[in-house]
Amino acid sequence: MLKAMQVASVETSLTTVEYAVQPDDLNGYKLLHGGRLLTLADETAYKAARYFCGRDCLTVAVHHASFHRPAELGETLRLQAMVALTGISSIWVAVEAFNIRTEKLMDAVFVFVAVDDKHRPVCIPRIEATSPAGKALQEKIQKLKTTRPGGHH
Repeated sequence: MLKAMQVASVETSLTTVEYAVQPDDLNGYKLLHGGRLLTLADETAYKAARYFCGRDCLTVAVHHASFHRPAELGETLRLQAMVALTGISSIWVAVEAFNIRTEKLMDAVFVFVAVDDKHRPVCIPRIEATSPAGKALQEKIQKLKTTRPGGHH
């Protein structure tokens, strides 16, 4: 676990989860239900946030979510989450979901707040990008953050 004064890198926060689409995940069109994919993305983002700060985290916002293509029964999904930005207690996590052919199914940005055992916000480490791709991700999320009314600190 990193201490609040330490700095971590965006690139080392990558968390990957694989999931096979099950019959109970399907909607009336026999495609993966969008709400189920959002749940999987939230769970993956939580794992990245929790691993990053070593604290329990609460989802406070889904700032952005776009669905690009459907998934079918039996498809294996790969969800990748990366901590992109941090505030005093907030953690902005970018998530992308792909199918086995590496076609993007969706992307989203989740905002978490790190909390103590009484659900009070706690200070977390700062994150910074060390690669061009990490810096581009941070810039993208920073733009989303600054356009959001009442952004999280």
